[in-house]
Amino acid sequence: TTSDDAAQAAAVLSQQVGKPVRVQFMRWDDHGYDFYGPLELNQVRGGIDAKGNLVAFDYASYVPYGMNAQETTNEWVGFGPLTPLSASAGGADTTNSGSQYNIPNRRVITKSVPLSPGYLKTGPLRGPGAPQSIFAAEQMIDELAHAANMDPVAFRVQNIATTTDPAYGTPGGTRWSSVLNAVAQAANWTPRVAASNLAKGDVVTGRGIALGSFASSQAGVVAEIQVNKKTGKITPIQMYAAQNAGLAINPALVENQMSGAMIMGTSRGLFEEITFDKSRVTSLDWVTYPIMRFKDAPKVTTVVVQRTDLQSTGSGEPPNCPAAAAVANAFFDATGVRIRQAPMTPARVRAVLKAAGVA
Repeated sequence: TTSDDAAQAAAVLSQQVGKPVRVQFMRWDDHGYDFYGPLELNQVRGGIDAKGNLVAFDYASYVPYGMNAQETTNEWVGFGPLTPLSASAGGADTTNSGSQYNIPNRRVITKSVPLSPGYLKTGPLRGPGAPQSIFAAEQMIDELAHAANMDPVAFRVQNIATTTDPAYGTPGGTRWSSVLNAVAQAANWTPRVAASNLAKGDVVTGRGIALGSFASSQAGVVAEIQVNKKTGKITPIQMYAAQNAGLAINPALVENQMSGAMIMGTSRGLFEEITFDKSRVTSLDWVTYPIMRFKDAPKVTTVVVQRTDLQSTGSGEPPNCPAAAAVANAFFDATGVRIRQAPMTPARVRAVLKAAGVA
């Protein structure tokens, strides 16, 4: 758990009985009373000119300010509610809401949605906030590429950020371009407009790309998926990731982290969801809160963009962040239909296909 709940519970129980106690959480305790990655609702609008250049990007994020993971001593011993993380506004992810691209008119706003007092507690989950924001923002970038009748990679190449990275004094475009080009090359990307070659039948395939950043590192992910329109199941076949984390001191370890991050991001995008009723969390085990199994795992290809001229940056989380967005963009390529809610479960897939008249 995020904040040593077992230690806090032991302190409170020990005070009540006046003796040392041992507190051992079971799986249903951890799942039922943990800190959860926050939900996020995003509204995104974008505009391009006749040449396919981005001209505007308007990103609004609605997030719960949740409950703070850093309780005070009084809270530890059971007095008073947990301290709100923010009383005025949630945390907007300004890194992954359009900064990957040259956009002359860009606005990012966030609005806080308070949780019911003492109910679901939110805390950091790998790449806090980034998978949610990228899921929305990078689908919009793909929609704009489609509106421009351009290949998704070519559209990104044309619009990639070229501003200076203030942290390192290097062109931001160099970092973003490096992962974009590397992952496209690894995936043997062949240019074409997304959803321009839709296949008939119940089982179709597609590919998608997404860019995202975390811990000052840039990542590009390409997903190749299969969609069973009858059952609604999305099967990731192959995932590719390229990452620029500056100087990679141990490239093999970086690749290991990238593989795990990409699998986790795909699992979150396809399977993982907290369920609850008016009184408690109901996803209390690995059946009601499913994660990706070995049989469902895709093949993974990783590319470390080695930059000996830059200081080392984070390598534990970046490919986790754009994975779900890459899968969603691949879903559009396969079906011609957008899916705007994650996890992209079979039930949600069947619903969006039915609403679009595809299945």
